[in-house]
Amino acid sequence: MDDPVRAAGQIVAIEQARAYVERTKQPIDLTNAGQLAGHLMEAEVLLAEIVTAFSEPADA
Repeated sequence: MDDPVRAAGQIVAIEQARAYVERTKQPIDLTNAGQLAGHLMEAEVLLAEIVTAFSEPADA
């Protein structure tokens, strides 16, 4: 049986990633190391959240 809380977490993770992509459609200044690092760190966090949301739950 599907877990509605888990499904909601998956939807939130995907929507956060979509919002990030929408925000980053503008060109990123690759000469600005701080801005570039910020974008990369945000993308990494979002990917980790997606992996967590879609990982199979560990059996206790």
